[in-house]
Amino acid sequence: MHRTGNRGLLPLVATAAAALVAFSACSTTVTGAPAPTASSSTSSGTWTDAHETAPLGVPAGAATATAPPAASGIPGARNLAVAADGLRPFLLTDADLGPGFVSAAEPRPDPSAPAVCGGPGVVAQFPDAVRVGVAFERPGGAVRVQEAVSVYADRATAQAAFDAGVRGLDCGQGTLGGRSVVVTPAEDLKADVGGGEATGWRIGAEGSDILVISVHSDEVVMVFTFVTPEGAPVGPPDPLVVTRGAVQKLVG
Repeated sequence: MHRTGNRGLLPLVATAAAALVAFSACSTTVTGAPAPTASSSTSSGTWTDAHETAPLGVPAGAATATAPPAASGIPGARNLAVAADGLRPFLLTDADLGPGFVSAAEPRPDPSAPAVCGGPGVVAQFPDAVRVGVAFERPGGAVRVQEAVSVYADRATAQAAFDAGVRGLDCGQGTLGGRSVVVTPAEDLKADVGGGEATGWRIGAEGSDILVISVHSDEVVMVFTFVTPEGAPVGPPDPLVVTRGAVQKLVG
């Protein structure tokens, strides 16, 4: 993590890393996905098909990779659950989004979901991570906002996962939730939202507009998804402001 950032989170990252090492010694995946192969190409998973989290508005499993049950008997599983729970207070809340937003069902990762541009998603390629997430919507589903956080055992793995996510959206046209979509070129948003590096994309799907922002900071990858249905009377809160606040809240 940024050493000048949220120091209260540093022990949680250390706990997650230690638990992942112990867990990986006995299992190839935290989520039940097959281990990645050398031929695995692009990224994104689902948590976004569009990067680590399946965009809201697409029903298939989205963003929060939870650790195995503490009673699983697998070394490290209990610590993974503790690390995941410890991260939750640092995530977005409805108060961070403004009036009208309420909590939606916590999204879940889907290792089988391909990247938008094809190939395995981030969750399938990098299964060993502590993953948590939150989702919010305005009543009636007019606008939805999602945050998905993955903590990896080390910075190198987090960097590789972030890069895989970027590759998974490096195409002009792709598929998301079974629908054809158009993807705008990646935009560097580090100056706007913070983190070690940050990239954003706009994804055009029939009936909705999706904005995805991915942020990497040391061992952590954060993915924010903003979904606005066509004809929504009110748009989402400013995505850059929301993301910047969430990054500050999590990594400082």
